[in-house]
Amino acid sequence: MHPTFAAIARTATLLTLGYLVASAALVHDLDLFFHEGHGVEQASVGLLVGAIILWFWLAGEYRWREWQLPAALALMLARELDFDKQFTDSGLLKLTTYTRDGTLETKVFGGLAILFTLWVGLRILRRNLPLWWSRLRQGAPDAWMLAIAMVCGVLAKTLDGLGRKLLDFDVHLPAFYDMLSGRLEEVLEGVCYWLIVLAIARLVVPSVRHEAGLAAVPAE
Repeated sequence: MHPTFAAIARTATLLTLGYLVASAALVHDLDLFFHEGHGVEQASVGLLVGAIILWFWLAGEYRWREWQLPAALALMLARELDFDKQFTDSGLLKLTTYTRDGTLETKVFGGLAILFTLWVGLRILRRNLPLWWSRLRQGAPDAWMLAIAMVCGVLAKTLDGLGRKLLDFDVHLPAFYDMLSGRLEEVLEGVCYWLIVLAIARLVVPSVRHEAGLAAVPAE
């Protein structure tokens, strides 16, 4: 017997909020709560892990046929954990990694990672975008959850290192607003991943499963 969408959504929300409250209460400096590797970011990591688990639990025969969806979540998780920066100072996704001096192994690995990311993105555009767009026009809650998640993700990426980005245009952002933009970025990322969890949880709804071409009962 699988739980309802409401039960999954409530559990994910309460666990996330509970962790955030506990994390904020335990840090000696609230600034740490918004720093990488702490509070909000750790909650974001937990949400992404939960989204991947939910997909493999609820997606039935789509589990591997639409492998690009959990792969995209795994790539987001790796990015959230700064996995791309484990091999270089600037990161595998930075152009300078390939234009400056560096080991051939790093450049080859980075190139393969970028090609895989592009492959995943193209499969999503070809296989999943049409259904999402159709459901968005129909006003389907899961489609709108993903739409809002994408907006949050774009805004978070825009705010990431905003002070540094503005320096390229000779604009100096006051320290307070730079700090505020960094905190808002982490919050927006968390909201993005929470909405993705909720959208995947919608797979327990019979009508959603039917429109997605899934069996009535998720495969075990």
